[in-house]
Amino acid sequence: MGKRNHMLYNSPALKWGDALPLGNGRLGAMIYGETDMERITLNDDSLWYGTAMDRNNPAYREKLPEIRKLIFEGKLHEAEEMIAQFMAGVPYSQRPYSFLGQLNMALNQHMPFAMGGREASKGPEEYEMDLDLMTGILKVDHKMDGVSYHREMFISNPAGVMCIRLSSDTKKAIRLELKLDRVTVSDAFIEDDRRPGMRSRGGGWPGTRVDFSRTIDDNTYLMAGNDAGVQFAAAFRVECDGELINPVSQLTASACREVTIYLTTATSNRFENPREEVVRVLNEAQKKGYESIRQEHISDFSSLMERCKLDLGEPAEGNLEQRLDALREGSKDPDLAALYFQFGRYLIVSGSRRGSAPLNLQGIWNADFMPMWDSKYTININLQMNYWLSWAGNLTDLHEPVFDLLETMHEPGKKTAEVMYGMRGMVCHHNTDYYGDCAPQDVYMASTPWVIGGAWLGMHVWEHYLYTGDKSVLERMYPIMRDMALFYRDFLIEKDGQLLTCPSVSPENRYYLPDGSDTPLCFSPAMDNQILREFFGACIEIEKILRTDQEFGETLQEMIKKLPKDQIGSEGQLMEWHEDYAEQCPGMGHVSHLYAVYPGCSINQKDTPKLMEAAKVSLNRRKEHGAGENAWPLAWYICLDARFRNGVNTDEEITRMLRDSASRSLLNASFVFQIDGNLGAAAGIAECLLQSHLGLDFLPALPASWEKGSCTGLLARGGHEVDLDWENGKLVRAVVRPGKDGEIPVIGQELSVTCKGKTVDVKKTENGFSFKALAKEEYNLSY
Repeated sequence: MGKRNHMLYNSPALKWGDALPLGNGRLGAMIYGETDMERITLNDDSLWYGTAMDRNNPAYREKLPEIRKLIFEGKLHEAEEMIAQFMAGVPYSQRPYSFLGQLNMALNQHMPFAMGGREASKGPEEYEMDLDLMTGILKVDHKMDGVSYHREMFISNPAGVMCIRLSSDTKKAIRLELKLDRVTVSDAFIEDDRRPGMRSRGGGWPGTRVDFSRTIDDNTYLMAGNDAGVQFAAAFRVECDGELINPVSQLTASACREVTIYLTTATSNRFENPREEVVRVLNEAQKKGYESIRQEHISDFSSLMERCKLDLGEPAEGNLEQRLDALREGSKDPDLAALYFQFGRYLIVSGSRRGSAPLNLQGIWNADFMPMWDSKYTININLQMNYWLSWAGNLTDLHEPVFDLLETMHEPGKKTAEVMYGMRGMVCHHNTDYYGDCAPQDVYMASTPWVIGGAWLGMHVWEHYLYTGDKSVLERMYPIMRDMALFYRDFLIEKDGQLLTCPSVSPENRYYLPDGSDTPLCFSPAMDNQILREFFGACIEIEKILRTDQEFGETLQEMIKKLPKDQIGSEGQLMEWHEDYAEQCPGMGHVSHLYAVYPGCSINQKDTPKLMEAAKVSLNRRKEHGAGENAWPLAWYICLDARFRNGVNTDEEITRMLRDSASRSLLNASFVFQIDGNLGAAAGIAECLLQSHLGLDFLPALPASWEKGSCTGLLARGGHEVDLDWENGKLVRAVVRPGKDGEIPVIGQELSVTCKGKTVDVKKTENGFSFKALAKEEYNLSY
């Protein structure tokens, strides 16, 4: 059997998407696990190409009334032409997330890096690579020519460094050559992307994208450069028990039994002098020492990972690659889903920490200078999906970078509202970047005009409060939410007694017009109305909690009444647009009009059963046309089917996520790596086990094949921690540790409740029962 919560392999990764991620929120690394010529790709979350820009197009402000008139008159193609010209940002695109470089490590190789060669060998024996998800420590063991080698590595958040220790069981067995360069995986002019030191496709030799790359003393190597105004630096320091050779172009540890490496990065987006900063951090790390940093890292990392665990039985035989292959051939291995869930939590712990940037499209792991979609923040689903798991997965404190980003967006968003719309408050469109750019992104009609992404991010403030009860977050973020609401107050246009968004789109779908042509452009699609209804409602509740802005709350309440209601179409589906149009792409992955089912909750089985049924029809129609086969759309569908309480569907979809979207390293990288697929699917697993939008709901969509299992530490709204045990697909026991005093509603059949061995009174409710609880006590619920 394998080891629970360990990712085990018997061979190195052959491509970047199969490598294993390490990170501390700011510094990210991808590990192949090679034994001769290892290449560790590096990222710094603050390294974006170029600095902040003012991309606001002032021409749009004057043309907006004309564009609206054309849309209401049905002249949609004319409106599209005007939007493409006058709404486009100048320049049209925001800043891309960048690639920092790579650490090259040659073990017992005697050809120089510049040759790009590797010595022929019979290959390693007894190879094992093991990533412990609970500690964030990766180990590589192998034998070569009778000598055993052990490598251990991790990236410490407290110390801000990557630590690598290579050791052998034989004296003087290690010769390790080390250097940094900046050639990317896609640049490498080779058959596989493992080998460093080759000429790049992009022209020039590795290192031409840097200004400085050499040793700065006898045990420290520094690489530094400038990406369009953003200065960056990466440095490593070496300790060894043999000879340390400094040829200036690299560092070589020779005749060693043990070698220790400390590595760190910095950019001018955080530090005035990145070169000085990396040296300072290395000095502190070396002073503290490897073992001390290691223990501090384990304590920090495991304290987050241990909060929540899922047990679906013993792991199947074989390494992870073999287990995935067996699953694709039809074998059952429930523990793979548990591993996938914990890997999702691992990615958040590794990629999103207080003081870091939020997880972008690829988290913090990126191997290209120009990644797909710039690897920035897409806010019509992707950024939001990255953080759904942080709530139920009991990592709420790691959600804070989203609030930091909203604060960064505040002033740019106010300028965009004023310059491009002539309106108050703040607005953002369907993308933003490290600098909080809020001007429209791209000239893509199915997404560019959309202005509701800010309200969706605003809902994260409210959800965070519901899960944590942290009033300080509301005090901190309410001014931003108020400015968002103020923009919508000016932007919404009243027509026939309704307040409408115009122009808009239902991201990123299109529909057919009566003349047979198609367009994405519309007014007030279902998603806009659903998000604004919940967002305005959240603002009103926050105003009550903070006892502020009551008059503005009354205005928002009146606005809610005038938002168009959800409608049911001719085929029983929830309508996506204001009319029952035929979709141009019925297999579209986005299901924007189902926002109110999940992650929203205003459409639910208790309050709106007919709309809930219509939403099921909509999702099934999409599936019938091929939508949600893999990646982030499939992850969203898991969450939706969990809300629909369909354990058969969630079971099949979770299996499909593993089968069709997971790389060897479980990353959602079967086509293009996007971390949202990993994190959205893991959030869906949590939603199958526990829901709390209507009250505690245990095992609402338990996947059909998970007959026996347990979980600990799931988080519910109210701050309640929940443990669950089940057998034969039925709940056996639940434990609730309340986050606050008060009545706790529970959905479903009445259970016996005890605390400290004493029976607790329960009250029947419309959908189940409730009991009065005290914070910090533990309540046992059973039949």
